[in-house]
Amino acid sequence: MELTIEQALQQGVKAHKEGKLEEAEKLYKAILQAQPAHADANHNLGAIAVAVNKIDLALPLFKAALEANPKIEQFWLSYIDALIKENQLETAQNVLTESRNAGLVSDKLDVLEAQVTQIKQSALPKSPERKKSLTLKEKRKKIAESKQQKKQAKGKNANNLSPSQSQIYNLSEHFQNGRYDEAEKLAMSMIREFPKYQFGWKVLGAVLGRTCRNSEAIKAIQTAVTLSPQDTEARYNLGNTLKELGRLEEAKASYKQAIGLKPDYVEAHCNLGSTLKELGRLDEAETSYRQAIQLKPDYAEAHYNLGVTLQELGRLNEAEASYRQATGLKPDHAEAHCNLGAALQGLGRLDEAEASCEQAIALKPNFALAHTYLGLTLNAMGSKESALKHFEISLQLKRGINPVDLHHKSFRQISNAKLDHDIEQFEYLAASGYEVNKFQELAILYKTVKSEINHTLDTDFLLLNNKHQILLGDTYNRPIHILEAPALDKSTIGDILDVTKITEDYFEHEFGLTYIDDFLSPTALMSLREFLLGSTIWFDFFYTGGYMGASLSEGLASPLVLQIADDLREKFPKIFKHHQLTHLWAYKYDSRACQKNNSFRGINVHADFAAINVNFWITPNSANLDPSSGGLVVYNTEAPLEWDFNTYNNNEQKIREEILKSEQKKTVVPHNENRAVIFNSNLFHETDNIEFKEGYENRRINVTILFGRREL
Repeated sequence: MELTIEQALQQGVKAHKEGKLEEAEKLYKAILQAQPAHADANHNLGAIAVAVNKIDLALPLFKAALEANPKIEQFWLSYIDALIKENQLETAQNVLTESRNAGLVSDKLDVLEAQVTQIKQSALPKSPERKKSLTLKEKRKKIAESKQQKKQAKGKNANNLSPSQSQIYNLSEHFQNGRYDEAEKLAMSMIREFPKYQFGWKVLGAVLGRTCRNSEAIKAIQTAVTLSPQDTEARYNLGNTLKELGRLEEAKASYKQAIGLKPDYVEAHCNLGSTLKELGRLDEAETSYRQAIQLKPDYAEAHYNLGVTLQELGRLNEAEASYRQATGLKPDHAEAHCNLGAALQGLGRLDEAEASCEQAIALKPNFALAHTYLGLTLNAMGSKESALKHFEISLQLKRGINPVDLHHKSFRQISNAKLDHDIEQFEYLAASGYEVNKFQELAILYKTVKSEINHTLDTDFLLLNNKHQILLGDTYNRPIHILEAPALDKSTIGDILDVTKITEDYFEHEFGLTYIDDFLSPTALMSLREFLLGSTIWFDFFYTGGYMGASLSEGLASPLVLQIADDLREKFPKIFKHHQLTHLWAYKYDSRACQKNNSFRGINVHADFAAINVNFWITPNSANLDPSSGGLVVYNTEAPLEWDFNTYNNNEQKIREEILKSEQKKTVVPHNENRAVIFNSNLFHETDNIEFKEGYENRRINVTILFGRREL
């Protein structure tokens, strides 16, 4: 049976990997007879030529592959590497420049560029000394100095010498081919022998970065910068590493230094924008992205990042335009399609939003966020079953048997607060009759791990060592037990509520606020409470107050929860108007928050990115030791519309200053079981003092549902 080109390629790659080079070569050549410009066949045939040291034959093959598909990074790397091996340094430099112009950003590319530079420098002839006639006395002195220098050189580290071209090549070869252990050893050897030679430090920094050791990489990259202050790539890489470590101000400074050396450094402008965005300085981030786009109008990543920033600023129409620019330039940009879907959803264009999310998933099936946005869109379109299906896919992608990011910090870090919560939940499940032996054993295991971890504060986040990661295994922060929370046959909202009065109370408030008791029907309340107490979905513990969070895309989605959001809109149409569900989460607090000298507390003052906020409590009143508090404080102060999300959601000092302008007028809503507070989500609010009994079932639990988007 005659093979198709795809089948021939698959067989060729398989033979290639197994070291059957002659067989692979025949298959690749057969493909090229049918399709001379086939990119993969040209590249792989070139790789075979390199493997048998026929680099001159590899060059035209690599070039053909690159011309056929310049979007593949490896094609650039293979071609440049072969040019270096053939000592065609000027051509290699020109191709490096072309790769930069094509938007390629890669530490492997940086190493090749550094290799070209170092080889060129080491090949420069030394300036000959001018000879002059010496007197007899001067000759004797010269001979004596020469002898002394030779004597000293025997035991002296040759700091000012350079490694050979073969040393440089070998180090680069190991790095380019992903042999990072060998590359690290060679880099360390080069550094010991030639500590003033930048290339070794630069490659060491890249190796450490590739192997997720950014803290160690910093020293190597900083040394590379010190040895060659004019090296823009080294400063750019330093900025990238600092950014990864969360040292954003230092990263910003490093990117600016790179731009100072090379004002048209597009990638540095773009990453400076990303850093400024993380710092909450969205206006400055927008400026950096626009500068990158001005320098390179077809830079898809800059258009995408600009869209993200505009979306956070609430400028959805402009964000849509930026995302469309990104997808036009790079049709396979899954993240841009995904965020375009989110922007379109916010604009109420649900059919288009659905199509964009589906396109993102088609490009990247394991894209959890795209499944979440599609779930929200389908929910808004009334397709509850389909929405729940995509929320479940998101959960499994993030926390199922094979998570897409097993190195996520929530699998690798822990706190005493998290351990205490999980131990209490396991003991509750065992006591409730759920897989008794399993949960009793888990409680004992987690107590053992807790006893072996030293925390300064209960809310500190610490890395799990290998031993503890193995012990906890796939039980830690995984959905190992999720209860059913089915939809009800009738409304989940209490049937004795005075809808007219509640609506009037909401609009009588200056900014929009009211609260109601007996919010949920008894059946809905009981079912929701059991679901939240019994389901191991409290994955988000990265809060300085030590509380636990659960989200819609990571296990909180259930028919009951979505029904509550829908029934709210149906019950109070004048309050919720056209606003759709946009976010939904729950928080569970530690009862030790009332004690002095600990780090537990509720949520700090903030506003949320939505039109309407519904916050309700499900913990029994018997758990609350102070009936006058334990609820919510809502200030009569709206977040200024010009503030970005990071400011009005996180900047406590600036928020407090703004509240002072309104003379700190506020509404204090005490905790009450099954009480809901409905308010304008742009109002600043915070958790009131918490004083609850200890014990798992006494933990304060609140659910927050956001509708619509913040009006600008």
